[in-house]
Amino acid sequence: MKNYKNILAGFFLLLSISSCKKQLEIDPKQNIDANAALNTTADVQNALIGAYTFMATGDLYGNNLVFIPDLYASDNYLTWRGTFTTYRNIASKVIVADNADVRRTWITAYSTINTANIVLSELNVVGDANTKSVIEGKALFIRAIMHFELVRLFGLPYEASGTNTNLGVPIMTTAVKTVDNVTNSVARSTVAEVYVAVENDLKSAITKLASVNDQYAAKAFLARVYLQEGKYALARDIANDIITNSPYQLITNSLEAPFRTKNSSEGIFEIKQNEQSNAGTSNDGLATFYASYQNATGGNVGRADALVNTTFYNSFETGDKRQTEMIYEGTGARTGFFTKKWYSFYDNIPVCRITEQYLIRAECNFRLGTSVGATPADDINTLRTRAGLGDVIPTLDIILNEREKELDYEGFRLHDYKRTKRSIGAFAYDDPKLVFPIPDREINVNKALKQNPGY
Repeated sequence: MKNYKNILAGFFLLLSISSCKKQLEIDPKQNIDANAALNTTADVQNALIGAYTFMATGDLYGNNLVFIPDLYASDNYLTWRGTFTTYRNIASKVIVADNADVRRTWITAYSTINTANIVLSELNVVGDANTKSVIEGKALFIRAIMHFELVRLFGLPYEASGTNTNLGVPIMTTAVKTVDNVTNSVARSTVAEVYVAVENDLKSAITKLASVNDQYAAKAFLARVYLQEGKYALARDIANDIITNSPYQLITNSLEAPFRTKNSSEGIFEIKQNEQSNAGTSNDGLATFYASYQNATGGNVGRADALVNTTFYNSFETGDKRQTEMIYEGTGARTGFFTKKWYSFYDNIPVCRITEQYLIRAECNFRLGTSVGATPADDINTLRTRAGLGDVIPTLDIILNEREKELDYEGFRLHDYKRTKRSIGAFAYDDPKLVFPIPDREINVNKALKQNPGY
């Protein structure tokens, strides 16, 4: 499908992306010519690199796709003390249709999708069959996860027992190479249709990436998609495959290591950050909002805008290292409690960790009454042992609580509460106020787009 004026803004950024066997990771660098023709394999690879660049920005995984789902579900969890109106309105559920952070997330996600589509449209210039397959698999992976993130934010939640005919987001599968080619008549597909497109792209990506370990990034997202849909047997089996067959493994002696160690053994899909290129050190980026401490020269690190809510802090069991080692008292711009996950501007951002797969397998096995790969007790107690806690006999509530403690402030709370039909403060899981508005600029450009209720 064709899509939107301005979707090409900033098109084709160059970064170096690792082709190593261990990690799917992102290392942003610099701009290249937006009008460059794709005549060689290198050209196509550089275009693919452009898509990864978009994902590394603060618009997407560099900040908003991780930060906003927790900010949106901030009740008794995250306390916002910052001055940015866009984020304050998200936390308060009083979003307006021209919210700048809503808008930039939408625009950059679709720019990323379009860049992936351009790569897919130019594969004929790639001669080597294996190289072509890997490039295609990575582009399909990118297109899939961007549609997935968009539909979860801009559409009502997927209902496992429902028809899911509510409006989702436009599905974009055709490259838009010049603004002149853009049409403005693309309507929103249903939530069900978007999920089908996401599944199909991820399954194709897994097949195309079978010769490299990048397949596990696609599998990790597909397990996440299936869990969101309530397809527990499918989610369980993929999680078990990753735990059993991938090179990734839990770091048992440090909870902090996956966030301080670049390309750690837990990191299935990491966004690479460094001193030369990162999502932001002033007004953007996860550490900008979450950190509050003084560096070696006495300067404040971070704006300290996002605090661990004291209710959530007090919900940890006594002796839980996820509280005592991963939450600290701020000494910088603000005092209070802060997560140590997003502590440095230059640490990689792990979007998918092996930890999540243990939690998926445990939950799905419990719901299904099965023990594929391990019992729910084995998986949950493996994580509890690492956290310095004793064994439990798991219930669904215990498993969900362990998931919340393990994955806190990694962008899961909104989506997990919606899929398990838990209220967020005074708002029911399917309240329209927990769905982003379609940005005004998109409604004005594309008359086929319908706005979400209440905006």
